[in-house]
Amino acid sequence: MEETKDTNSTPGTQISAEQVGEVAGGDGSVTIGPGCVGVTSSGATPGQAMVALYDGAVEVTSHVIETVATALKQAQ
Repeated sequence: MEETKDTNSTPGTQISAEQVGEVAGGDGSVTIGPGCVGVTSSGATPGQAMVALYDGAVEVTSHVIETVATALKQAQ
């Protein structure tokens, strides 16, 4: 296993409340995508935010499949 190196130049210093929240499970939001072209979802926990993103992806996929199927039926 690769050993990690502590890069903290001032070991033993306190971290901010924001950093504590991130380490302790985050703010309940999940962002997927590069830069500002991503998708962000919020939930009470990061897990719930991930479930919301998954459900949204399923909904979008279902909509696309239905739209394509309808277009193909009309083209016949």
